[in-house]
Amino acid sequence: MSISLKLLESEQEIEKKINQAISTQINNLLSSNQSKIINSVVSLIPKWINNQPEIQALLSRSLTGEFGFNTSPSNIVNAIINAISGSILITFKKYNQNLTGGGFELQIQQNDFANLLALPQGHTIYSGGDLHWLEWMLLRGDEIIVVGYEYNPKTGLGRTGLGNMVPGKGFRVPPQYSGTKDNNFITRAFIGTEQEQDITKIFKKVLGA
Repeated sequence: MSISLKLLESEQEIEKKINQAISTQINNLLSSNQSKIINSVVSLIPKWINNQPEIQALLSRSLTGEFGFNTSPSNIVNAIINAISGSILITFKKYNQNLTGGGFELQIQQNDFANLLALPQGHTIYSGGDLHWLEWMLLRGDEIIVVGYEYNPKTGLGRTGLGNMVPGKGFRVPPQYSGTKDNNFITRAFIGTEQEQDITKIFKKVLGA
């Protein structure tokens, strides 16, 4: 016995209906899981931030003496992570019936760094004024912070007991840690193969791929 089938619709019509069904499913999954996507990204931020050499230098106290921190480095790092975690935005544009025109934009950090620059932990208040050290690390590159003085690392000296300022050429953020608006330890934390793979895994999990 033989069975024959006759398609009543053209290949184009069948393909169109398949694309419509797929686009509807993808749109529903992404739309209904936006909070889950954001929470998953938030859970990765501590790893991405803590992997940066600048953060490791803060936590190891190698920068504590230079900036004269009057709060613990771990509190500073936690404040930075929390500020970034609270600024995540995801914008989703639905796919059309041809499976085109859709996509998403994931913003992890504000371009103007306002959320970080507003942190009180980014300042060192001392008798002579206010050192906004986080701004210098993020935006000011190799500019001189203190003219006519440089850092002298020596145990038992200064507010932190790790060193003090002595007459010299000038003090600036150590070149290996200095940053600019487009290239600093925050921007570098979210760019790279590892970060792309982490985010791809999140979307594959949401889509059931």
